[in-house]
Amino acid sequence: MSDKELEKIRREKAQALMRELSMPKEILQIRSYQQYSDLLKQYPNKLVVMDLWAEWCAPCKMFAPVFEKLQKEYHNHAIFVKVNVDENQLIAQQYGITGIPTTLFVKNGKVVHKIVGAANYNKVKEAVEKLA
Repeated sequence: MSDKELEKIRREKAQALMRELSMPKEILQIRSYQQYSDLLKQYPNKLVVMDLWAEWCAPCKMFAPVFEKLQKEYHNHAIFVKVNVDENQLIAQQYGITGIPTTLFVKNGKVVHKIVGAANYNKVKEAVEKLA
């Protein structure tokens, strides 16, 4: 292996480490499809845990503290985002969301797991631990 190839590998690893260190430490509020698309491009290999919800949805409000608790515990392992389906209909349509709350687990731009309804803490925690 040449010095140039080794340097390229070192640079790629350093860039990956910088992305890892710059992972969001809070829940991101996705306000547009473009913002969501940019997030997936910025963190292609990271697990994105997405809470699709609406302001008028009572089960969504019951699930919110569960989502927040998980984010605090697992922010180093996954990126947690909230998507208001009334404000981001394109994202909801892309994933065929017909009931809320829905929790999607996205990795490499693909849904790897889906939970429909206000899931309990242990169910979502198990999924995060398995997929992250």
